[in-house]
Amino acid sequence: FSPSAYADYGYKFNSDITQTVAQNNYVTGAYASNAPNPDVKWETSEQLNIGLDARFLDSRLGVNFDWYKKTTKDWLVSAPMNQVLGYESPAMINGGDVENTGMEIALSWNDNIGKDFHYHANVNFATNKNEVTKLATPSGRIGDNVSSALFQNSSYVSLVQKGEPIGFFSGMATEGIWQNQAEIENARNAGKAVLADAVPGDPIWVDYNGDGVIEYDSDRHKIGNPHPDYTLGITLGFDWKGLDFNVTGAGAFGMQVMQYYRTAQLQAWGENYTTDIFDRWHGEGTSNTKPRLVVGGNANQWVSDLYMQDADYFKVQNVTLGYDFNKLIKNSPFGQVRAYVQGQNLFTFTSYTGVDPEVGSNGGNGDGNWVRGIDVGTYPSARTFIVGLSVKF
Repeated sequence: FSPSAYADYGYKFNSDITQTVAQNNYVTGAYASNAPNPDVKWETSEQLNIGLDARFLDSRLGVNFDWYKKTTKDWLVSAPMNQVLGYESPAMINGGDVENTGMEIALSWNDNIGKDFHYHANVNFATNKNEVTKLATPSGRIGDNVSSALFQNSSYVSLVQKGEPIGFFSGMATEGIWQNQAEIENARNAGKAVLADAVPGDPIWVDYNGDGVIEYDSDRHKIGNPHPDYTLGITLGFDWKGLDFNVTGAGAFGMQVMQYYRTAQLQAWGENYTTDIFDRWHGEGTSNTKPRLVVGGNANQWVSDLYMQDADYFKVQNVTLGYDFNKLIKNSPFGQVRAYVQGQNLFTFTSYTGVDPEVGSNGGNGDGNWVRGIDVGTYPSARTFIVGLSVKF
């Protein structure tokens, strides 16, 4: 762009149409970057709850139960538009309905042993099923044009589609690694669909649609769900003669996570790899789960279950031990003088190989704010130790 070449082509916003714009002194124009929609309206939701809240055994046992069905209507989604119209962003339309169904159960127990020892235990359990029940787009889905890539130039990872949970993982399925050339040729001779350029160390791709051809666009399908099937929370504690102890934990189960940084191993030789690189295929029998190391646009870079892991976890979130020294002080002017030590995020029990299975919504932005479950290497929750003193008057 040369300022001198375009100095006399500014917009005219006053009655003097002969006015020219001096060099480097432009009159700024404006245009609509996204298509307007005068019919757009607020999303609405309807919810049905059936619950029970009761206490038993002299109020020592508490029971809370809630079954719910929540329907969000008129979900705002982007309407695909022909680029010839000139808009940078598509119009927003009320084009979807989403249903969440589940239950929540909480049990609590509070009791005393003798005069001084009091203890409590609380357990909560919840399930949720998320499903898109309506989607008013021509393709019946959204997400294939949303930023949810695993790595540079990869295709989309997450989709929204009627009958499926929001942001489910879409990709190819594999069934092992080719170990030698004879194995590849035997599969071809048996009529199995095999890529023409397959070599030992490559994934064995699943011909999902059964047409006898391995093709990325037609064989990719739902391979995972970033939403947990159920969650669990536990709180345990006691207090005795000024001494108190409390521990809390929480977990989520039945979801998957896509590991972004594992794919860096397939991008360039100069990448800083994780130690997973040592488990790659580098000769017959060395690995049946991680392909050979290659550089470039090889099919090994297809979005697939190679980068997906089950991410069940249970975290010990908080452990606190305290003592009220006021119990030792006669005629104390204070209501409490409590010293305590506390540990936060102490332990995580999981089979997930990344730094933290609690990924959340990382991996999507803008129109893809519903994208979740893509581990982009976000710094994990820190383990924290606190020593404190609480004084009450």
